[in-house]
Amino acid sequence: MGEAAHTYRTFGISADMRRADVANVTFPAERSAILAAFTINELPGESRDAMLDRLLERAGRGDRILVVEPVAGFVARWWNRWRDAFERAGGRGDEWRVRADLPAIVAKLDHAAGLNHREITGRSLWIGG
Repeated sequence: MGEAAHTYRTFGISADMRRADVANVTFPAERSAILAAFTINELPGESRDAMLDRLLERAGRGDRILVVEPVAGFVARWWNRWRDAFERAGGRGDEWRVRADLPAIVAKLDHAAGLNHREITGRSLWIGG
């Protein structure tokens, strides 16, 4: 949490950070922006379904919701259902690619491991004011 707190301070963002079971987290009472990054895919199915309902309910109350996950279709079978639900509620779903110029040592390690990280991919869901 220390790194996250430092990053928020650096950008002048007021943030409430706490350690909690994300499936049972208590959202703030006031209007909020909620970021779930690389989190939803880690929830078991039943908890994930409940979180979708909770996030869409919060969006209906005026919260801004951003969900970010890696592109991993075979392990994220839930994604299309979530995207469709966000879009029906007035949000959007996007897939994106960012070209990355890797430092030489990282490119060498990447190649040695048989990987290719010259392009970073991800997807996001967004809804809110």
